[in-house]
Amino acid sequence: QGCFAQMPRSSKRLQYNRQCSKIAWPAVLGSLFLATFLVSTAVVFIKYREEIQHPLEAEHHFQVWLHHLSIRRLHRHSQSGRGDVAAADAGAVAHNAVASIASPPENIATVPLERLPAGPPKMHAHEAQKPAADLDSLRTRAATASGSNKIMWQKHEGKSCQNYADGDNAERSLEDAKAACIKNEACAAVVCGHGQEAGCSVRAAVNLIDYGPEDCYEMLETNAAGEITSARVHPAYNDLLKEYPFQQVTTQTGRQVNIMLVRSQVSPHQYRLYQKYKDDILFLGISSMNDYPLKEEGSLDTQDYVGMFPGFLHMMRDPEKHFPPHVKTLLMSQSDFQLPNAPLRDYSVPKKYDFTYSASDCDVASDGHGWCGWSKNWTFVKEALVMMCEEFNLKGVLVATKDKSGRKAYSIPESCKGKMTQTSYLPNQHDYFNYLKQSRFALLPQVHDASPRVSTQALAHDVPILMNWHIKGGWKYVTEKSGEFFHDIHDFRTSLQKILKYSEVPQYYEPRKWVLENYGDQKSGERLLKFVQENFGDRVKLPKGTKYLQI
Repeated sequence: QGCFAQMPRSSKRLQYNRQCSKIAWPAVLGSLFLATFLVSTAVVFIKYREEIQHPLEAEHHFQVWLHHLSIRRLHRHSQSGRGDVAAADAGAVAHNAVASIASPPENIATVPLERLPAGPPKMHAHEAQKPAADLDSLRTRAATASGSNKIMWQKHEGKSCQNYADGDNAERSLEDAKAACIKNEACAAVVCGHGQEAGCSVRAAVNLIDYGPEDCYEMLETNAAGEITSARVHPAYNDLLKEYPFQQVTTQTGRQVNIMLVRSQVSPHQYRLYQKYKDDILFLGISSMNDYPLKEEGSLDTQDYVGMFPGFLHMMRDPEKHFPPHVKTLLMSQSDFQLPNAPLRDYSVPKKYDFTYSASDCDVASDGHGWCGWSKNWTFVKEALVMMCEEFNLKGVLVATKDKSGRKAYSIPESCKGKMTQTSYLPNQHDYFNYLKQSRFALLPQVHDASPRVSTQALAHDVPILMNWHIKGGWKYVTEKSGEFFHDIHDFRTSLQKILKYSEVPQYYEPRKWVLENYGDQKSGERLLKFVQENFGDRVKLPKGTKYLQI
């Protein structure tokens, strides 16, 4: 005020006395700085007075905050698909940041991200100061907690694990193979030569096949208590597969899951095995053998297969008429999977055969009068052959109608001799496919067949099918784009004429396009995965990265 008072009134807004400026501004700035410091100190003291009064509490809460930071990082990595590596990274973040981390109050895999704090949690006035001994206890618990989401390796000597993980067949050292396995979500194990730590490879399935020259290192994830949390099959799983009715289920990478399909009737011994393990393994029925799970006429089997399992993959048009309410059902067959990869038909190339029929050779000696002839409806085929050879002058391939020596064969009408090619059983499936793709259509006359793989194999080769409407399974594969039905010999002629005519019209039938749009490993496997998750999610833990299931 003194300096300004010495200045003329008219110049107070524009001029400053040099002497006054040297004295006034340092004093003003100093006063402002002192006021700011005092206010800030007061705010900090008020906000963090509990931390100042209870330093041990402050350290505890800071550690908890660091732990939450590790969880947030785990969530981000798990969403990007890094899985176990993310878990290991997250644990390292917290461990390196502070010597100890409080054990999480709940499984970190189940903590919603929005529930994680953005900063150190505030302390409350009612919290009592903890003695130094508690901090030591906290650090002790941290050593146990550091095992959370850790990877361990269980060595199985003299065992081989199968299927390269995502096709990775590179040979590595044991340690490098383990590191590669952790990064590959399809990997479940590492295999090395017995007693060796070089030439190791990453594998998708831990099926532990007896094989002396190799050792399998199974990758396992453990929780804070050291308990194994990885998805694993029951120890008896692969022993059960030695019994014919039991069939495995795997992920898209070939890794086994703890689901066992039962594909046929069981013996008393096999039924006892089912009873022993049904609470530990999810058993589901699947239609694969004749009329199963229905009883054939005159059957002496007393088992109730339609009600035995909690779920059934069936082939019925009207499942609600057969299965009790407690059984969850899905229209699915083995033939829905494993479609061959074949090109579209080239209509400029003429067909060598009119049709292909696939039989079974176990009744050649009795000329088809037995189980094989019955299941493949050979009696109808012989009746239809008369019409096909005499009236239509067709050429066909009758697969597996000769015995394995090639000397004896099913008898055929005289009018068909020279027109039909009869073969023995073809162990190389590509030999069968070679006949199939040279045919105008595939004939499926059988009734007691639950899952005719030849139907979808024909469709995948762009060959339409002529199918018996009464077939137990496979009827779902016939549409206006994939083939024709017949009911018996009386309408067989009409259906035969139609498929012969339109099989030569480009794109009238589009069997390959249709079957690939509706079936195959991925499409069928995704349906199976959804069925399991919706109905048995509490019974089965699936491996990380499971996108679909295969049978």
